[in-house]
Amino acid sequence: MIREDRRFWKLLLFTIPTFGIYNIVFWFQLTRDLNEMNHDEKKIKNYIVVLLLSILTCGIYRWVWYFYVADRIQTTGDDLGLNIKPGPGTTLFWYLFGSFIIVGPFISNLLLIRNMNKIAAEYNKGFKPMPKSEDKKEKERD
Repeated sequence: MIREDRRFWKLLLFTIPTFGIYNIVFWFQLTRDLNEMNHDEKKIKNYIVVLLLSILTCGIYRWVWYFYVADRIQTTGDDLGLNIKPGPGTTLFWYLFGSFIIVGPFISNLLLIRNMNKIAAEYNKGFKPMPKSEDKKEKERD
């Protein structure tokens, strides 16, 4: 099951007292879940790798990664029959140029989290967990 209860306010509230650690965990888990929904598609890089590459590129790689995450969310939504708006271009625009009015990155994150929750809920509708008896048989085989 993919988490569908991510909250922007929780990200905002817990990032400051944890000195950014909650932010890293949050984006790491979001990326992991997005990759799990798209197991046959091209994987999005792990957030820890993104942080390291962002340091080397003065933060530019994080912008590129953010665009790819928004694009993958929209593509996954299309595959699930959902109309995900706004698209990755608008989300990145808010993230970059909205910084001049301070609230832009917050709006961008809010949109991204809302869209991720929407596709996770749709994905979970079709998710069928493995019955307990089959689960035990698989563990015995390993």
